[in-house]
Amino acid sequence: MFPHISPDLTPVFARFVDERSPWETSRTGGAERPALWAALVDEVGAAGLLVDEDHGGQGATLVELASAVAETARCGWSGPLVATAGVAVTLAQSVDPDDGSGLLAAIAGGDLTTVVAFHEDSHGASLDTSVRATSSASGTVLDGRRTFVDSGTHADVLLIPAVDADGVLVLARVEAKASGITRTAMDAVDPGRGLATVDLAHVEAEIVARGDGVEQAVRDAWLIGALLTSVDLLAASERAIRLSLDYARIREQFGRPVASFQSIKHKLVDMWGDHQTALSAVHTAVALAADPDTRPVDRRFAVSAAKARAGDAALHVLRESVQVHGGIGFTWEHEVSHHFRRVVTGRNLYGTPAHHRSLVAVSRGL
Repeated sequence: MFPHISPDLTPVFARFVDERSPWETSRTGGAERPALWAALVDEVGAAGLLVDEDHGGQGATLVELASAVAETARCGWSGPLVATAGVAVTLAQSVDPDDGSGLLAAIAGGDLTTVVAFHEDSHGASLDTSVRATSSASGTVLDGRRTFVDSGTHADVLLIPAVDADGVLVLARVEAKASGITRTAMDAVDPGRGLATVDLAHVEAEIVARGDGVEQAVRDAWLIGALLTSVDLLAASERAIRLSLDYARIREQFGRPVASFQSIKHKLVDMWGDHQTALSAVHTAVALAADPDTRPVDRRFAVSAAKARAGDAALHVLRESVQVHGGIGFTWEHEVSHHFRRVVTGRNLYGTPAHHRSLVAVSRGL
């Protein structure tokens, strides 16, 4: 009924996640790193899908990673797949393509779950930083605060944009359990996402990159997060449509299935229509982002368009899915409520639909 992102790999990921983390297991996730992550790394090599084979990875493309993200989302799993295998790897490849730091190899091997701390504002939207990188007797130390860190509670290593004493933008690497770091789990709608605030007080850091190129590399990595979150939203809404159709066909009222009522038919058709527009936008963005010949301006436009469309469509689909299911749809015991919470969180991560619409408008000179 719904086309696969990768006809070859999607069924493989689907079987793996269905066996290891069905939604009943996935919904119990909290601030701790989910157990499925270790299996995804060790048995599937998911952490290194985008990492070159020379550095111990799979040498795959965003198409394969998006397939993995879609299947984990379909089962309601939240973990560091987007934040580490997508965002952190993209950023590390941009600023250190030869892997002189060894970070890419460590991520691919599952030794270091690495995430990027993009934000410090109260809405998780701005990519500006006021984190200070100053020299000390031991090297470089960081002071500041980061918010809405995706998989921040799951991480071993944090990559943090900061400004040095000369006002130059740098990318710093810090150990998540280093002295002076305070990580606090945020009270998120989706607790399994591992969102965290990170306070830095004279924390020892290693400078990975500085100066020209860092700002754009950070923005492009953030956009990869937006793209993969769009895939997540698309898969969650697809699952909600399937559940709604199945339920409407078997739930009877006044002696006939509720699917035969015009009001329910309209809801289901509207859900389907919204999902189809999002599917087109997301699949197009994944294909363009995976193609090395795509112009950066076209890739950025497609990603922002996909996040805007997927964010709005997924929220509409999940709201209507709750209505189709009636009162049971919003109970903890039902699968739909779990997907609803994940969609509410994912819609706002890596830029809201409104923010991405503004990026689309700017890219077209509007």
